[in-house]
Amino acid sequence: MSHFPNAPANFDDPLRQLYMLAVEPSLRFEDKVSQLLALGTKALGLELGIVSQVNHPVYECLFVHGPEWAPLSGATFDVKGTYCLHTLKNDEVTAFHHAGQQEISSHPCYQNFGLESYIGAPLRRGGEFFGTLNFSDRAPRLAPFGEKELEFVAFLARWLGNELRLHAERRELRQQRGLLSAMIDAVPEAVVFADLNRRVALVNPAVERLFGYAPDQLLGRQTAVLYGSLEGYEQAGKEKFDPRTSNKRGEFDISCRRSDGSTFDGLISMAKVETDCGEALGFLAVIRDMSEQWAFEHAKDQLIATVSHDIKNPLTVLCGALEMLSARKAELDDAKQNMLRLALRNAQRIDKMVTDILDVEQLRSEEPSGFVARPLAPLLEQVIETLTPYAKEHGVFLALKPSDAPNRALRLHEGRVERLISNLLTNAIKASAKGGAVELGLTRTGLGFYVRDKGAGLPLNIQNALFERFARGGSYRVQEGHGLGMSIVKAIIDQHLGDITFQTTEGKGTTFFVNFPALGPSEDELNSK
Repeated sequence: MSHFPNAPANFDDPLRQLYMLAVEPSLRFEDKVSQLLALGTKALGLELGIVSQVNHPVYECLFVHGPEWAPLSGATFDVKGTYCLHTLKNDEVTAFHHAGQQEISSHPCYQNFGLESYIGAPLRRGGEFFGTLNFSDRAPRLAPFGEKELEFVAFLARWLGNELRLHAERRELRQQRGLLSAMIDAVPEAVVFADLNRRVALVNPAVERLFGYAPDQLLGRQTAVLYGSLEGYEQAGKEKFDPRTSNKRGEFDISCRRSDGSTFDGLISMAKVETDCGEALGFLAVIRDMSEQWAFEHAKDQLIATVSHDIKNPLTVLCGALEMLSARKAELDDAKQNMLRLALRNAQRIDKMVTDILDVEQLRSEEPSGFVARPLAPLLEQVIETLTPYAKEHGVFLALKPSDAPNRALRLHEGRVERLISNLLTNAIKASAKGGAVELGLTRTGLGFYVRDKGAGLPLNIQNALFERFARGGSYRVQEGHGLGMSIVKAIIDQHLGDITFQTTEGKGTTFFVNFPALGPSEDELNSK
């Protein structure tokens, strides 16, 4: 009786031993191969067993079981000097029972080693060629190898080929796990992996530095212990960590709690972890303490706003005095008139920059108010009408594209949305060459608008920082500005809970897309009334 298909009856005991090798979980791969060779030599009545790896023309003895004269593990030969050359050519089990009396007698292997009997099979690791499994002896056999012995060796080779594949896969998996572990440990921020039930399954050393928990204090616990409040944990679960609805990656702010009960402002970058088949495994989160950075940014913002506010009043007086002098510039010679003109222009530019700084701070700090439900199209028309003279001064044609989009009512602050549209249009005009055109229109959904120019495009080096304050591009449209216009745009859009994206190609132009959230059903009903 045999546990294996096609097993010859008189090899039942060796195959039973082979089965026990296969199911022994604690046995190392090397020990399995050694026992396989011992089992094979005993069952076949041969003294030498070898597992070889062949990389033409090199034949290497990976594992050897045999007497003292046997080659050592790691020994290499030219494959042409081995009987296995014939096994590889035949691509099947090949055997010689008395080499000295067969055509193989002139072979270098017989001449050098005097091996009289040999049986070998090609080895494949998965689908790829690997080497051979072979058994041999210096003594001849009385009779040729039988069909059952050929089948037995073929089966051993298939079994070993499968073990080679599993061993390679396990080794690759260990290498990947080692690399992943090193990468996670090297990350300076806290890294937490949680399963689908939000239980902690893995942490890196930075978690202990940030939260004060040793790894064994967190593993298996709910991630709720890391949140500042239970409400924050539950809200994050609904919005961010639902495997059925959550996006694959994202970033959000949350209040975090240390082991001593103190809290800090955390920024979490998370990603859903899936297998290559799409099976959800859990979530990986990178957590940073943003308290100091945000405190610094707040202090910096306050300093800028305070200084700007203190500059505003004397600057207004200066501009007024220069304008009064300009009214009597006819009394001055040409050189003094030019100096006065430059002084007034630069004072006005500084005044505009200070005004914009104060506006940015106001937009970022004040509670939104003054929002009403109104359609977007009339605001586009008003801004086009206002900026048409400015566009003509720059030799640019300004066009409002007709649209079939629904003229939906949106929750808008009229003055700020007009400024938003104006800033984008002004930049587009500056980016356009004389004779160029700038297009403004509603998006297809009616929930937003776009501004398209055919100018220089956005340089790659400013694209990621475009909406930060004082971001400027050397060859882009803001040479005349101070880098605050786009940060004002972003602040206005954030107040409206909207979003802005862009498509750009250097040398071909840029299109900005702005979208606002749709009104809820109750607000729509109110608008219709």
